[in-house]
Amino acid sequence: MGQLSEKGYNMQIHDGYCTLIDKNRRFIANVKMTPNRLFLLKVQHDKIPCLSSIIQNDDWLWHMRLGHYHFSGLNFLSKKEYVSGLPIINIPEGICETCEIGKKHRESFPTGNSWRARKPLEIVHSDLCMVEIPTHGGSRYFITFIDDFSIKAWVYLLKQKSEACDAFKSFKAFVEKQSGCKIKALRTNRGQEYLACADFFDHHGIQHQMTTRYTPQQNGVA
Repeated sequence: MGQLSEKGYNMQIHDGYCTLIDKNRRFIANVKMTPNRLFLLKVQHDKIPCLSSIIQNDDWLWHMRLGHYHFSGLNFLSKKEYVSGLPIINIPEGICETCEIGKKHRESFPTGNSWRARKPLEIVHSDLCMVEIPTHGGSRYFITFIDDFSIKAWVYLLKQKSEACDAFKSFKAFVEKQSGCKIKALRTNRGQEYLACADFFDHHGIQHQMTTRYTPQQNGVA
């Protein structure tokens, strides 16, 4: 409804019906409220937009058909008659967005410069994973804690992702009591499982370090 409002549509809700009127005061639809208090609007389309994409320029079409090969290479293939039916290609104006994205590269991560722990529990790495087949106890997730200094790992089974914060609290109480050390930093890959722990981290002075997703190079521990 927010998107419709931004586009100038007017929604009037009365007596269990939502009346939709466009910015030119034309009637669009009158939708009845469902038992779960939603207004389901079914829109009819003359054609399916996802199947209506047409490449008008044959030069671009051949470029895409042959794996985004460069245009001078396409003309070489055409002159040598290496590809049946391939015409002489006129280099079109503009750029291919797919090629631009594909040629982008990421700078390598520096080695040996990441902050590493110098004593137990100074940095703890954590990650959560879901399993396809639950355990006999009904657990569908497991969460890992790895001490950066000793590379010792602990695994906790979870039935729900929301149990991650409780698992960390139990882990913290156990390892700090056994080792006599305190957890100073928890390093994760920006998962959502620790959103409920923000106040707990602040209260206990634990720094929550978050690395970029899908970049295991930043973690420091495989």
